[in-house]
Amino acid sequence: MRDWLDAETRAERAQQLTEAQQWTEALDELDAALEINPNDANWHVHRGQILDQLERYEEAVAAYRRAAAMDSEDLELQTLLAIDLIRIEHYQEAVDLLAEVARNHPDYEPAYCHRIAAYTRMGQHEQAEEMFYLAQQIEESCPNCFHHLAESLMCRDQYRQAIQCWERTLQIEPNYPQARQRIAWAYRMQGDHEKARENYLAAIRQDPGDLEVLADLGDLYIEMDRLEVAAAKFQQVLELDPDCTRAHVMLGLLLVQQNELVEAIQHFEKALALDDAHPHVRAHLGEAELRRGNHHTAYHHLSIALEDDPEDVVGLMAMGNCLLEMNRPDQAVEYLEHLLKNEPNLPAGWHNLAICRFLQGDFERGIAECQRALSIEPQNTLVLHKLALVYMHLGKWQSARDMIRRGLETDPGHEGLEELRRRFWRARLAHVGDRLVGMARRLLGRS
Repeated sequence: MRDWLDAETRAERAQQLTEAQQWTEALDELDAALEINPNDANWHVHRGQILDQLERYEEAVAAYRRAAAMDSEDLELQTLLAIDLIRIEHYQEAVDLLAEVARNHPDYEPAYCHRIAAYTRMGQHEQAEEMFYLAQQIEESCPNCFHHLAESLMCRDQYRQAIQCWERTLQIEPNYPQARQRIAWAYRMQGDHEKARENYLAAIRQDPGDLEVLADLGDLYIEMDRLEVAAAKFQQVLELDPDCTRAHVMLGLLLVQQNELVEAIQHFEKALALDDAHPHVRAHLGEAELRRGNHHTAYHHLSIALEDDPEDVVGLMAMGNCLLEMNRPDQAVEYLEHLLKNEPNLPAGWHNLAICRFLQGDFERGIAECQRALSIEPQNTLVLHKLALVYMHLGKWQSARDMIRRGLETDPGHEGLEELRRRFWRARLAHVGDRLVGMARRLLGRS
């Protein structure tokens, strides 16, 4: 009897700790209670809810399954289980569970609402819309339904309609989590940076400590080319959370643009220590070391990055550049061709591949790859400069002149192209002079 009383006491203590949002301590108390009495379905449900707060969804699913084995008629329990099945990407199981609930309780709106989310993640958007309209017949003002449908519309690039759905969500529930952030993202996808900024700022006013929104706002300022403001946002994130990997990476990238490579590397190394699986972080570190001229250190980091992820776009580009700097164009070609097979619209990739060809003496292919880069970005002065140099080297003077002219029309103050124009006329005159000398010698030889 004493053990059972102790279990009840611990379960009550777990409830108090839950209300205080002390999730780990609450879980410890509840586990102790369940060790004494494992047959209380409500305690297993409570355990699942705590695990949800800790974002330990696999364990939450196990807790809800245990509870459902004891009480299979609890609709709220089955809904909680379905939501977490969606979170762990068991979409079909969630759909089947909610469909069974709907067959037994056709007027239970959540059975339709959460199937919108599951079908959206399965890419079955017609079914998602069907569930939305079935849910609307039961409850017209469910904010979750409009949120889930907005996500489906975003997946189909229907940004205006998605924004309308999220705005409807906010009319129903003004503090709906992430709605403002999602609206901002939809405006970004439409290229409306100012509207996106307004919604990010509204989201921050709603929750000033939301680090994800602050970081998203930093990303937006980069898109707006307001780099100092972007850096200030990421610094603000680090003041709130010094271990935010994303902020360290973004600050590192901004510092690379300013050629502050030592400090950039420090941020990349910190990010790597925090999360060595963060996308591209080791590749960014290798690229920064390459810019410092540390070719072998760069090669080391880039080799690891590409071993972990052979399709890492940043790593493939940086490795190609690194091998070029190490005078190994044959190997550089392998990485750049791999890159362009997957990402054919990268003008910098085509430009760098062309440089490899020129170093190999294959001018025809190099020129073709420069032209491919210009088909993607016609005003790329770096490519125009390179083509002009090659055409001059080959004695194709009119083509060289056309490239110089195009480049200076795009950027009239471009120092490299201005210098090339001066060299062009000197080289052209020298070429004409050489031809005249040759002609005179032939004439003298005949006399």
